[in-house]
Amino acid sequence: MKHYVIIPALFLCLTLNAQLRESVTWTKLNSHAANLPVIGKLKTISSDGSGKSWWSIGCETLDRDYSDFSKYKPYLKDLGVGYARIQSGWAKTEHVKGQYDFLWLDSIVDGLLSEGLKPWMCLCYGNPLYASDIDLNAKIFTDKATMNAWTKYVRAVVRRYKGKVTMYEVWNEPDGGKGINAPENYGDLFVETGKAIRQEDGNVLIAGFGLCTPARMAFLRKAMDRIQERNGLQYMDKVTYHAYWANPDDVSPYIIEMRNVIKSYSSRIELLQGESGCPSHLEYGHALKNREWTEYQQVKWDLRRMVNDFKLGIPSSIFTFADLNYGWMQQSFGMIRMNLKNEPIYKRPSYHGVQHMASVLSSDITPNCEIKAESQCGKTISSIGLQKGKKTIGYMLWFSDEIPQASLERQNVSVIIHGINIHDIVYVDLVTGNVHDMSSLVVGQYPGEKMKLTNVPLWDAPVLIIEKKEIKYTSGI
Repeated sequence: MKHYVIIPALFLCLTLNAQLRESVTWTKLNSHAANLPVIGKLKTISSDGSGKSWWSIGCETLDRDYSDFSKYKPYLKDLGVGYARIQSGWAKTEHVKGQYDFLWLDSIVDGLLSEGLKPWMCLCYGNPLYASDIDLNAKIFTDKATMNAWTKYVRAVVRRYKGKVTMYEVWNEPDGGKGINAPENYGDLFVETGKAIRQEDGNVLIAGFGLCTPARMAFLRKAMDRIQERNGLQYMDKVTYHAYWANPDDVSPYIIEMRNVIKSYSSRIELLQGESGCPSHLEYGHALKNREWTEYQQVKWDLRRMVNDFKLGIPSSIFTFADLNYGWMQQSFGMIRMNLKNEPIYKRPSYHGVQHMASVLSSDITPNCEIKAESQCGKTISSIGLQKGKKTIGYMLWFSDEIPQASLERQNVSVIIHGINIHDIVYVDLVTGNVHDMSSLVVGQYPGEKMKLTNVPLWDAPVLIIEKKEIKYTSGI
């Protein structure tokens, strides 16, 4: 009888692992490797439940059934990120006034924890029971009755998930929707919600805003003024923002300005990039629409978003893990391509790229912004050093002056790196995970902290040059 129990279980596992198809784009990327000897593949990590991570993944819209968590859950752990952003779903939870059914949300919170990811939850959108909107660009309610019902619901959520949810975010993109929400109304919502959260859990983190763009400083300032007037800054630990720019490098000056604005109110409030990603084909709705995106551009964009946030020392969340079916459109931001039945089809290249970045930029690695790249190649090369303890162990380089392109060709460039003194280095392609020998490219190590490389294959996605001893990889091709 034992055999009849074991064999079906094994068959189930094999069926689960076999259901994903081969990705044509992933195969093509691997056939266009950098023109250097391959010595192995980067070893990736799994999510371990510690929360020691720079990285989060988007698991949003489950409150409106735009995806099916149970179907993509098995692929979360291997991504290696520490956190996942979810949404609370007031309308999905309270169908009868004062009665809450949390079973649907339990399966997501507990499911993430079982896969080694810590959930953080966006408390957002209204409930038709109280004549309030339930979707993106929802108008913030201002009447007392709805606010009381909302804070009662918030307290119930926080009580239920105390010790499980690491942070609550108050609302999603209140500055969107063509200005339907006054910043003062958001300020009032934040204060009332933050107060309710603190009444139930004095230790959980609270984030504000989920700004749709860092460029709208007027909304941020007016809302912060209102929160400050009402003594609400005590509830705010983070400010979250979304950064959907065609060239992910171009938004950094606005993020820096936003951080300066926030610090003018409170030095202890930190930034968190809470939702950003790239489509894998042309979209006619939502962010980055009306551009002919490809899966090649998507992986480059996602890695550049991650490295730019890392460069600023800001934790980052990539939108999104799986494609979302909005009914009127199938959104293509997912790292997992889904069909119209919300079933996984294949892992896009972006899945592997984010997996590689999460493995390399682990929690013990910090940015060293003193690293500079000098080249006469005709393109802007951005760079960031990787610091481990007090030692710089490597750096990343990428072309940053253009929107990520669909081309798989790299340009061989000569470059002088300032602020670095490392030896026995390898070249890591963060898209494919290939580890390459590059001993033939090191022209010289100069006195002080400067080295010259020649014919380095660079493109519009970050590549890593690092001391061989500092990375883990499987030997061979």
